[in-house]
Amino acid sequence: MTMTIEVKRRAVFTVLQETLQGDGLWRAMWRWQNHYAQKSQFELNGFLSDCKDIPEVAQNRSHLYRQLIGILMDSSAQLQPDPMNDMLRYQSAQAESGSLDEMELFQQPDWSDVYSSVLTTLFGQLRSDTVRVVKRYAMEQSLRHNISQELAYAFNLWGDGKHALVVASAPLSDLKRLLNFIYIGVCECLGPVDADRILSLSIRTANEINQNPATDPRQLLEK
Repeated sequence: MTMTIEVKRRAVFTVLQETLQGDGLWRAMWRWQNHYAQKSQFELNGFLSDCKDIPEVAQNRSHLYRQLIGILMDSSAQLQPDPMNDMLRYQSAQAESGSLDEMELFQQPDWSDVYSSVLTTLFGQLRSDTVRVVKRYAMEQSLRHNISQELAYAFNLWGDGKHALVVASAPLSDLKRLLNFIYIGVCECLGPVDADRILSLSIRTANEINQNPATDPRQLLEK
């Protein structure tokens, strides 16, 4: 099998999920994703050492090392499905509970390119007068519902057509809320059928150019 990042991630998950559960499993998977996904699949000592604070890893390090080596060298190994969606759900849950920073596990993904693609495609399907109405509505709702000031400011600057959309520091929850306000604005102008079609095309277009599973634009639609 071709050793892509996805295949490596599936292999690591296949081994770890037999020994680790819950927080320990997802913490270990995110450490692998953030620090080892781009490296050789056989840089396992460093990975296991980085996870020594997880009791199941500390207690089973030699066993895990042998299992990982074995599965990575076995081209016919049966691997578990890609755990990325579950990893992202865990990441979102940690962010919403306020424990994300304490865990020092996740690199904040930069949604700027993907989010810009979604909004550019979305607003590109609207007439100029509708664009103005929707942008104004979304901005008003963002301020009323306490979306992060940085995101509201970035959206406002982007709206004048002279600035790139920079949302690197914005939490995913706020990006979802802003997009939802935009969607509601389109609904009020064009109705839900056209709004659904426009949003779906915008997400699909962004997904075609996105290369990072952590910024899969379909996450922007998740509740």
